[in-house]
Amino acid sequence: MAMFVKQLSLLLLFLTSVMPVASAVPKLSEGIRLLAGESANQHSLSAIPPNPQDLSADWSHYFDADSAVLKQRIAKFSEQAKSWAADEAVNSKVNIAQLIENLQRYQELRDKQTPSATVSVELQNSYSLRQWLDLVHKRQTLQAELQSEKEDSRQDEKLHMAAQRRLDTMMAAYLNVSEPTENKFNQGLQVIASWAELALDAERLRLKKALLDVNQGQLIQLLKEIKAARSRIVVSDKDAEQLQSDIKQAEQDLSNARENLTKLVSVIEVAGLDTEVGQARMLLSKQRVNHASIKEAVADAVLSRKRMELILVQVLLAQDDSRFGQFKSELDDQLDKMASLRDRLDSWREKAENDQGRAGKSLADLFVAADKQSSELVVLTQQRLTEVQNTLLSLQRLDSEIHDAQLIADWVEALVANREGALISGLTNVKWSTLKAWELLWERLQTSLFKIGETPVTTLGILRVMLIITLAWVFSYFVRRGLTHLSERQGGSLTYLYALGRLAHYLILIIGISIGLSSIGVDLSNFALIAGALSLGVGFGLQAVVNNFVSGLIVLFERSLRIGDFVELANGLAGEVKAINVRSTLVTTTDMVDILVPNSEFVNGQVINWTLTDASRRIHIPFGVAYGSDKELVKKAALEAAYNVPHTLKSHRSREPDVWLTNFGNSSLDFELIVWVLPHAVKKPQRVRAAYYWELETALKKYGIEIPFPQRDLHIRSGLPAVPDLGNESTQPDLAVSSESNPA
Repeated sequence: MAMFVKQLSLLLLFLTSVMPVASAVPKLSEGIRLLAGESANQHSLSAIPPNPQDLSADWSHYFDADSAVLKQRIAKFSEQAKSWAADEAVNSKVNIAQLIENLQRYQELRDKQTPSATVSVELQNSYSLRQWLDLVHKRQTLQAELQSEKEDSRQDEKLHMAAQRRLDTMMAAYLNVSEPTENKFNQGLQVIASWAELALDAERLRLKKALLDVNQGQLIQLLKEIKAARSRIVVSDKDAEQLQSDIKQAEQDLSNARENLTKLVSVIEVAGLDTEVGQARMLLSKQRVNHASIKEAVADAVLSRKRMELILVQVLLAQDDSRFGQFKSELDDQLDKMASLRDRLDSWREKAENDQGRAGKSLADLFVAADKQSSELVVLTQQRLTEVQNTLLSLQRLDSEIHDAQLIADWVEALVANREGALISGLTNVKWSTLKAWELLWERLQTSLFKIGETPVTTLGILRVMLIITLAWVFSYFVRRGLTHLSERQGGSLTYLYALGRLAHYLILIIGISIGLSSIGVDLSNFALIAGALSLGVGFGLQAVVNNFVSGLIVLFERSLRIGDFVELANGLAGEVKAINVRSTLVTTTDMVDILVPNSEFVNGQVINWTLTDASRRIHIPFGVAYGSDKELVKKAALEAAYNVPHTLKSHRSREPDVWLTNFGNSSLDFELIVWVLPHAVKKPQRVRAAYYWELETALKKYGIEIPFPQRDLHIRSGLPAVPDLGNESTQPDLAVSSESNPA
């Protein structure tokens, strides 16, 4: 810190010795003003017009001046630019006249003030229903315009930023050129022209944003007026009478629209379709029919909206609440009609837009090949395009009518809720909502999903079939249960009752399915044809597929194989059933290997299902001990080992572990440990056996019981040739070898 203070003192001493303080301050102030970018008319250097041969980094400050000075400087620069244009030595691609015009327009827009904000509107003492709807339409139009203007403004800003980056790149390239050449002059002139365009766009963008703010303020004022107007709407009996008259006129307009549609449908051009002119007439006729259909929908929407306006007027004029239920019912009917039109509106609009694109493309192609096409074909295509455009206008009208109807409906519901009170209104809404939901559900249930032959199948029909089949299955269940009780009463020896129960089950299910299909109008005689076609397919090579398919059905219906069962096939494959599919069954082994087994192997082959009727399983663990071992001690050790294994089923009177002496072996007493294992252990046979053998070895070792193993004994006998002895006794007895397995 002391060093910094010392250096600062030396610097101040140097400055006071070189120049007077009074003269240094103004120059320092002038430098600060230059760095701050003050107006160009406040210093002499900026009064020189920019020279394309020698542009500085801040050359554009020349045009940073107030209106009067800027006008003079643009005029001065324009004279110089005209001299460049007149100079034959200057070879530039820049349009000098356009550059001068852009600078002049820039100066004009600089002088133009931004529009002022709109003042608040004066509210009327009363409004009619029509005036309120007009205000709503005005709000919709203004909102759409604002949305479009905001999107345009965002796009203009992106373009302006891109142009600014391009100008910066051009300026950087210009500053890298050191020698004054013709190329540098052209680059500088291009920089000036680009800056002029960019500055002009910036002023336009400024004015557009200001206008956008003004429109936003108008929208805010309009929203306030709409809210106030809704509370000041005044209606009378004359309004109701006028609306009734309007409804009659709307009904007549709807009738006329329907008659016009019928007429157009009857006169569709179908002649000469093999020529382009005939096809054009047919397309024009179809487009007129589409337009007439939408006109009919518009007339229907106008009629519904007028009726909803009458309901609103009646609610406003009502002295009591006795007719509110009727009003709400009538309103719901009109809303249903509007909802139907709204659902069709999007498809109509999409079709009209596609037709517009096709008609426009056809007309463009005709203009390209105008010398090869007839004038009648061009006229027909133009008429078709005009008809499509009118169709889109009618769709806009339909959209507006639907929107107005929804506004009126919301208002009526709010008025009814305020007049009835929160509790009654809530209960009424629940009631009408429940009825509406039920009507909608019932309509959806009766909607056709597909056809079987000529019979349409609905969701309600499918539910009816499922109910009948379920009742048949329940009836079959009680029949089989009764037969089972009868068999148990007879001691369980009447096996034919079980077969009778299975046959009754299948018969009842077939009858139930037949009744269910007949209930929805399916002709069961058609199934004979289907069965015949399938039999032909089976005869031509689908035996394996059908065999596995039917086998899968048999497995599923018999329930002899279920998900999670542990099975073992005749080929030795063992594992857990994971899925029973149409063609094959997925079996996962204990090594987590997934194997797909054809369903026919479970029907035609021998299958061991370890968990079909009982989840537990008894396993045999064979082992042997040396001769002379105590049998009771062996049994004690083996049972102790069994109880030490967590897989053992315990506390079950008829399934306690046991030890059997099974054989007198060559070298051991052969025993078997008989153990019932828990359900989870059935699916892990190798691991379970390994656990029991582990504990058996431990227990036998604990009690000192020997586990034998085979061995060979050598017996020496005389009569064999003498074998010389190296270093031992001179004579040896003859040797004969005999082998015998004895315990160790």
